[in-house]
Amino acid sequence: MVENFKEMVLNRINIDEVTSLLRKWVSIPSRNPPGEERDLALAIAEQLRSWGFEVELYEALPNRPNVIAYLRGEIGKPRLIFNGHIDTVPEGDVSSWTYNPFEGVIVGNRLYGRGAGDQKGGLVAFTVAAKAIKEANVKLKGDLVLTYAAGEETNEPGTKSILIDKGVKGDWGIVTEPTSLKIATAENGLAWFEVLIKGKAAHASRPEVGINAISKAAKFIKEIETYNEDIKRRTHKLIGYSKCSVTVIQGGLKENIIPDLCRIVIDRRVIPGETIENCTLEIKEILDRIKSSDPEFNYDLKLMKFSESAEIPVDSEIYKVLARSLKEVGVEPEPWGTPYTCDVRNFINDAKIPAVTFGPGNIENCHCIDEWVDLNEVLTASKALALTALNLLT
Repeated sequence: MVENFKEMVLNRINIDEVTSLLRKWVSIPSRNPPGEERDLALAIAEQLRSWGFEVELYEALPNRPNVIAYLRGEIGKPRLIFNGHIDTVPEGDVSSWTYNPFEGVIVGNRLYGRGAGDQKGGLVAFTVAAKAIKEANVKLKGDLVLTYAAGEETNEPGTKSILIDKGVKGDWGIVTEPTSLKIATAENGLAWFEVLIKGKAAHASRPEVGINAISKAAKFIKEIETYNEDIKRRTHKLIGYSKCSVTVIQGGLKENIIPDLCRIVIDRRVIPGETIENCTLEIKEILDRIKSSDPEFNYDLKLMKFSESAEIPVDSEIYKVLARSLKEVGVEPEPWGTPYTCDVRNFINDAKIPAVTFGPGNIENCHCIDEWVDLNEVLTASKALALTALNLLT
């Protein structure tokens, strides 16, 4: 009986519907910043209601709603949560794009547009999967929950607010960020540090009476480069090695003034097993070591932003079931760890829900000019997600 349901569901997932819905959602800008997810959220809610889903809007951020939809099972448990974010990064200079970023132009198997890969393709994949299950009148035991979150691109609490503040509980989660159909059971953490190097202004004709903050900053940058080489020895089998990069430097007021301030921003990628506290301590130790040998070296250190790393075992049930579902649609499953951070940490760390990251699209094609996603990948992901829901909930 289950096999019959699977065939009925898969027959309802087709490339035309995937393409049409993705073009529609790509055509609705949902850039963040500035945080303009509302129009897309309302369009998603309207579409789901027209298909008969139970839908609610939930605002954790003013005028920036999350969408939550339910396909109720007979006894309401267990529960699988599909998740994705509705915001995208801005498109940048439109004149640099080959195609309008909000038209969803199709060339071959590729659909071009801002958010096509990150991650409206993933949203469409799980939406079409859920629609097919509903249309096939499959009697689920537990609930299938669809969550569309605001604010992911700027580390705002869209998904976290759904799981924690709204209290949407679940037994498993799948976050549909682009993974090229690999299944990620681990993700990198992220920390951004601001370091203000303080000097003393003076006329550039008499540099000896000032303290050049840029020159002092150069010492720190050199030490960070050494530190980055050292931490490469810390590795994770799925993610790779730890990283630390200087990504912003700002200093100087005028050509003939010795600068009294230099601002540096550091991007630190944190593998599972490392903590934000230890990373902060290591950066501070570098700064203090420079200061101990140079009394004129003065600084302020600030942690600007952080996202924890997250991980579940590769032999977790959600991984094994999704892997089996992928095999059923002809794709050999591949375990992976995401080099980027995403909302899967809110499932694993905050809500204690075992979750994986899985979706169509290659991260290399995201956050860039001419972003695109392979429509066949979206179709395959949708089928694999539908089968996963059936394998877990029937």
